[in-house]
Formats: sequence, C-alpha cells, structure tokens
Amino acid sequence: MATSYDQIVRDYFEGQSGHVILLSDEPSFYKLLRGTLYKILAIRRDCMSYFQEQSKAMVEINDKTGAGIPVLIFVERLLKGKPSADFILNIKKLYPGVKLVVLTGETGEEELIFLHELGANNIITKPVSVDSLVQKLAFTIRPQGKLNQLVDGGKQLLRRGELDKVMQISAKILEIKPDSPAGLMLLGDALSGMGRRDEALKAYMKAHEQSKVFMEPIKKLAEFYKDNDDSQYLRYLKKLDSISPLNTERKCEIGRVHLEREELDEAEIYFDQAVKCAVKEAHSYLSQVMSGIAESLFDIAPEKAEKYYSKLLSVKATSLTSDDLETYNRLGIALRKQGKWQRAVENYQEALRVAPNEAGLFYNIGLAYSDGKEYALCAKYFKRAVRSEQMIHKSAPSVARNIAGIFLKVGMTDEARFVVEDALTEFPDDARLKALLKKAVPQG
Repeated sequence: MATSYDQIVRDYFEGQSGHVILLSDEPSFYKLLRGTLYKILAIRRDCMSYFQEQSKAMVEINDKTGAGIPVLIFVERLLKGKPSADFILNIKKLYPGVKLVVLTGETGEEELIFLHELGANNIITKPVSVDSLVQKLAFTIRPQGKLNQLVDGGKQLLRRGELDKVMQISAKILEIKPDSPAGLMLLGDALSGMGRRDEALKAYMKAHEQSKVFMEPIKKLAEFYKDNDDSQYLRYLKKLDSISPLNTERKCEIGRVHLEREELDEAEIYFDQAVKCAVKEAHSYLSQVMSGIAESLFDIAPEKAEKYYSKLLSVKATSLTSDDLETYNRLGIALRKQGKWQRAVENYQEALRVAPNEAGLFYNIGLAYSDGKEYALCAKYFKRAVRSEQMIHKSAPSVARNIAGIFLKVGMTDEARFVVEDALTEFPDDARLKALLKKAVPQG
C-alpha cells in the first residue's frame, strides 16, 4: 500500500527529526502551517521556527544544517514587499541539500519558471488548503515515483562527491528510462567531476536533445562554452532566456558578451530588456507598499486611500495591464465613497484602455452613474456588462438585483426579465430576485 502524504510528513519530522523554517511576514500562513503540523498531523516535537527577517532565518538555517538536521524552508516570494530572489539563490548555493518552497500569490507561467530556476523545489500559490499544503510538503520531502527518488538520491551523492556511485545511479535511471534527461544530467555531472569533459559534454548535449525546455543541460552547455566559444555561449544563453525571460542578470550577461564582440546594437537590446525586468521587479515592490498603505486607509480615510491608489497608477502609467484592475476598482470605490461619482466614471473609463472587454468595469461605471442619478447612462453600461461573455449578472444575486432594478426604473422591462430569469437559474432561492421577476412580467 502506498505511503500516505500524512505519513511521509510525520516520518520527516518525527522519524528523521526534520525541521521547518518559515520566513514570512504573513501571520496567517504561519498559523496555517503551525496548525497543520501540530494539530492536524499531531506532530509531538518542536519542529518549526518562524522568522520575519532574512538574517535571523539564515543563522537558524546554518545552525540546523551544521548539526546535521534535515531542513525544509518556506520563504515568501515578496518579503515586506521586496523580492527574496537573492536569499533563495544564497540558500541554494550555501546549503544545496535543503528543500525550499516558495510562497507566492497568483502568478504567471514565466514567473513560475523563474522561481524554479532560482532553486525552488516546490511552489505554493496562496491561499492554500490544509490538504494541498500537506500534499506539497510530502512531494517536496519525498519525490514521488522510483525515477524521481533515484534522481534525488543521485543528487545527494553528487553533493558528497561520491562520483562512482552517481555513475551507478545514472546507469540505473537510464536502464529504467533510456535517454532520461535527468539521468543524463547526473551522468554528465559525474563525468565532469572526474575531468572527463568531452564525455560530459556529450551527455549534456543528449539531455538537451531529449528535452528542449529542461534548463539544467542548457546551463551546463552554456557554462562549458563560456570561456572558449562566445558564439556557442551566446546561443545557449539565449535559449535559456527564451525559456525563462525574467532573469535580469542573464540578460545583462548576454548584453555584455555582445558588447565584447563589438555588437553594440544587439547589446543595447538586451540591456534595455534587463532594465525592463528590473523596473518590473521594482514596481512589484512599490505596488505592494502603496497598496498596503491604501488598504489601511480605505475604510477610515477614503480620500487618503484615493491619493495612494492614484500615485500607484501614475507610477505604473507606462506598464499598466489587466493585472492592475484591482487597483482601478479600489480607487473607484474610494472615489464613490466620497461622492465623487464623475471621477469614478473617469477612473473606470481609463481602466477600459487596459481591459476593454471587462464586464466588471462596465458594471462599475453603471454603479457610478447610478450614484449620480444618471439612470439612463447607468442602464447603458449595465446592458454592456450583461451582453459580455462573462455573465456578470450570474456572479452574485446582488449584482443581478442591481442591474434588473435599474432596467425596470428606465422601462427596459424585457431586459430586466432576462437578467432575473437567468440569475434565478444560479440562485433559485433568492426571494428578492423572485419579487423583481413579478415586476418584470407583464400582468394579465
């Protein structure tokens, strides 16, 4: 019978005396992790340390690893608003044997690839349930499947310099799965460690041929050519850049190599891209700081929250995307709270430039016009919201009631009936929707 996720985690902390170190400024995740370990899994020993500062976490990591204790690290992608990339890179460089999980909010594929490239063994997208957390813990502690376990064991032997044993492990992997990229990588690393560079190169090349998007062999190939063939070095650096385009340092390196080759135009292209990456990272920090300030002021001083939301949108003016809709929405609500419905309309109209088909924006423009008693204009935008593909009137009973109520107010009875009937398929027990339906159905 397969070992359950709970048992894998319990064995790590109780059988192997493992320790988890959390570096986070979010008390909510600390409570979730602590509750999962001590209450849900009923682990009886003290196995967790919690820090909000990198330096203190680093001391603890050094102490635990120095004592031979298995360490599992959780670290926020953004710690107090600042990216933790340098911390992750340092940990994987100084303590390659530790397991590291990065905590992040909803993010894109490029960001996930970059986090894995930094050295994350796993990534948790918050919010996360207890069951998902336990599963992620188990997968990080013990890779699933015989092949993955062999690869993990081979990497541990490689770190200890037991190259002959690594060769044996790689042979086992390649026997189970011929041309396995991970098995070929282990073989290449063992051969390289033995000084057999030409054979190592062949293994890396074969690993790359078997999986064009597996980054490790490409990194090894780039490293192999770094000092003796700048054309090949550039070729593999650019392959890495195409797979993981958020790596600022690599873009700078590509630019530097072009510069050494006196290819100024090409160098400038990559230097410009590096700057964009750095600015994006800075914006991420700035966004978190300003959003945090605005949110703290939102209920008690909406006019001051307005100031910080407006500043944030102004700073990001040249790089606004649909990801910034939440900021526009919060600014609009802050404006409406102050009775500035016309400014709210202007704000949402600006947002339509970055998300022209967003039903929520049409709906919010309608609400702002309703505040100003401009019911005909309100109905116009509510109608656009309903006609979008996002079925906004089925998102919540209150939304359907607001839209139908305005339609009835301006004499759009058929539209009101459609909205209510459609919403009732989603919320059949809503008494207020049923009452609106009676108003929308012509009386015989």
